[in-house]
Amino acid sequence: MLGRLLHGKTPIHKEGYYILCEDRHVRYNLEGPLNVKVIDTEQFVQTIVNGCKEVIQSFSKSQDNQEVYAFSLYVNEYKSIYIYINNIPEFQKKLHDQYSHYEDPSYINSLKYNLGDFSFQFWSKHMSEFGQLLDDFEKFEDSPSYERDEEPLQPGDQPVIALEAGIIDSGYYALILEAVVRLKAENAFDSLNTTPNFIAFASTDNDYLNYSIMMRKTIEPDVFYTVFPDLRDMDARFEVWVSQNRRLSAGDVLDHLQDIFLDNYNSSFPFSVNRCAYDIFEQLGHLGNSLAEECLKRLHNYTTTIEQLDREQFDLISSYIEALYFAGELTLEQKSACSQLANRFLEQDEDLIDIARELNALSLYSSPF
Repeated sequence: MLGRLLHGKTPIHKEGYYILCEDRHVRYNLEGPLNVKVIDTEQFVQTIVNGCKEVIQSFSKSQDNQEVYAFSLYVNEYKSIYIYINNIPEFQKKLHDQYSHYEDPSYINSLKYNLGDFSFQFWSKHMSEFGQLLDDFEKFEDSPSYERDEEPLQPGDQPVIALEAGIIDSGYYALILEAVVRLKAENAFDSLNTTPNFIAFASTDNDYLNYSIMMRKTIEPDVFYTVFPDLRDMDARFEVWVSQNRRLSAGDVLDHLQDIFLDNYNSSFPFSVNRCAYDIFEQLGHLGNSLAEECLKRLHNYTTTIEQLDREQFDLISSYIEALYFAGELTLEQKSACSQLANRFLEQDEDLIDIARELNALSLYSSPF
């Protein structure tokens, strides 16, 4: 789902607003509240861009503004947003002080771009007045994604700020990426004393997502492979794997991918070449409607032959549902089948409400693929 968001295949915008109140309760309204600041996606991005510019300008005036080789705008599932910057002198110092016993060039290079080893970290308090939005945004952390049963505003509530629901519902990952795209387009890094292969990128706590999607959106391909030389060979190996899968039928390719779908530790190929789940599903797109037919058939089997699902079966069901997003536009009959499957799963087990929600969403989905 995050991959679809980052590639613009799933819309960020969703109806309604999440509203933060003074007691830190979060409410949900279809309409924006009156007499309180309402933040839409454009305001969210621009405020973060302005906050980043404050940090960049301040850093550019410091003695640390030398041989700057990386800037990253980071966000995690807890809605914490930070800025990381590093320069060559600080990296070499850390390498000497903590990692001098490492000799493998690939490992040293991974350390160089490991945000946890960066010497300079900035957050809301470094962003002037623009940082207030980050503080408020983080207070929405307890608001569940894709839920619509939160209470609306109650008498006595004192709203502080409201955000479009799509921002809270994971859309912020794509908006953080958009902020870095905009910073680059506006030459915001020109005041930094950068190295020839300086990179600026958005990042998350998922390295597969970072290397496979996030970094590639803001780093030119030639610079990307110069900075991360190991990935050129990994990408070539991935393309060979994709070509091999193109010879398989929808049923065969889903059987072939079953072990990957069940790999909770992300150790198998293509995760081993720094590819994310989106890349696995995207390469199914050429199968078209035959993929939809196969997935729906397999989903139907789970509603007729099994009384209670175990973890592996649940993971496979989730994978078949995700694959439906990559099968092109579903027919009216297939959309109806999704709705019927949603009802059957709920009848089977009320705890399968998330699966039912996804299937109902697919019954209304218009594919951009």
